[in-house]
Amino acid sequence: MNSEQRTVSSNKIYAEAGVKLSDLVRVSIENNLTGLEWAAGIPGTVGGAVAVNASAFGEEMKNLVSDIKRYKNIILSVELKLKKNAQKNLIKKYFTYRRQTQPLDYPSAGCIFKNPSQLGNKMGAAPFSRGLPPLSPLPAGYLIDQCGLKEKKIGQAMISEKHANFIVNCGPLRRGASGAKAKDVIKLIQLIKKTVQKKFNLDLEEEIEYLPKRARQSRSPIG
Repeated sequence: MNSEQRTVSSNKIYAEAGVKLSDLVRVSIENNLTGLEWAAGIPGTVGGAVAVNASAFGEEMKNLVSDIKRYKNIILSVELKLKKNAQKNLIKKYFTYRRQTQPLDYPSAGCIFKNPSQLGNKMGAAPFSRGLPPLSPLPAGYLIDQCGLKEKKIGQAMISEKHANFIVNCGPLRRGASGAKAKDVIKLIQLIKKTVQKKFNLDLEEEIEYLPKRARQSRSPIG
């Protein structure tokens, strides 16, 4: 099966799981469909985006999915239901925002942690919520920043100075060079969770998923 096929019918896009999310955004714009603009600049595949419910700018993948074909727990293909009248101006707006706020100059796995809700804060009303409603998500990057962890480095893995919810590979990327290792990233993740829990009594939950140990060992350099 070709895992990168996609077709458009009226306001729906059918895509195999291997289609790049960026390609799907382009296809939606070419067919004057709106609803996927927020995904511009997000790496990965459609299947991956559906599996983790990729989200940005208040939008979520699950709100677009009208059908999923699976084999056991593996996503084979998805059907997205969009609307007419593509908003090309939004793509430029979102790209500009990402360049300004995210460390796109360095390789990374994207945001490490989900944004926790204030409901999960065992201290009650969060002193750092700045008037947010009780169930509003608290930016994980903000919590990590408040712990003073920006630019904390283990090996060649570093908590980004630009956005604290990113752990970047700041090592050389040429062939044969020693960049960030998975074990260093994991150590930083553990440090972040321990520090945030101690300061805010909040348990951060990873947004990333871990590969089995054997797979991690075979692709330990990050980037």
